[in-house]
Amino acid sequence: MRKYWILLSVAILAACHKDNTASGYDTCQAPAQPKLLTVAGLTTDQKADAMGIPPSQVPPDAAGGPAFEDYVARHNGAVQTGYCVDNEAYKARAMKDEMSSVARAIMATCHEGAEPDTLATVLKYRNCAAGNK
Repeated sequence: MRKYWILLSVAILAACHKDNTASGYDTCQAPAQPKLLTVAGLTTDQKADAMGIPPSQVPPDAAGGPAFEDYVARHNGAVQTGYCVDNEAYKARAMKDEMSSVARAIMATCHEGAEPDTLATVLKYRNCAAGNK
């Protein structure tokens, strides 16, 4: 009788350890579309970063200019690239290809140069799709 319980528990564990993406247990969430910054929506700290001064020295009437526009453009570019990498890694989470190949394809798609960060993102979504956190 004990042999049957052992076999039954092994069968249950094997069934639970299936590829979760194929069996519908994928718990990954698609990355949310980021909210882009505008010059009008900059906080005092962001204005200080754009101007290169401490927040206490930001004039109360600082409303715009090339420094703010450059800051917003750089910030939005980084956010959009990060979203692209996350979104492509999310879409590729169930691929069985080598991780470095997937990461290089994502880097080419998103015009990204940070391979270690891209590999980490691919690994994060693969682990999520496999049921690991």
